[in-house]
Amino acid sequence: MSAIAITETPPLTNGQLIRLPMLRPAPEQRILAVEFASAEGRTWTAIGGGETVAAAIAFARESCPDDTAWHLVDWNDLYGD
Repeated sequence: MSAIAITETPPLTNGQLIRLPMLRPAPEQRILAVEFASAEGRTWTAIGGGETVAAAIAFARESCPDDTAWHLVDWNDLYGD
């Protein structure tokens, strides 16, 4: 899990170290390349992101054209655990 760094070197004030707050882990993130197909044989590929695979697929589906129903064909994990 990655963390968001606040600073590399603690700042000094009058020669005293200032304690920084603890680092918080970055939120989980999944980035997927998602392939969709329609009943008419059309295909659409989109990039989706979210905290889960399902959320990333839903995000990608939102970019599909509105003129047909799109069905999930495949997805490829581009980033995330």
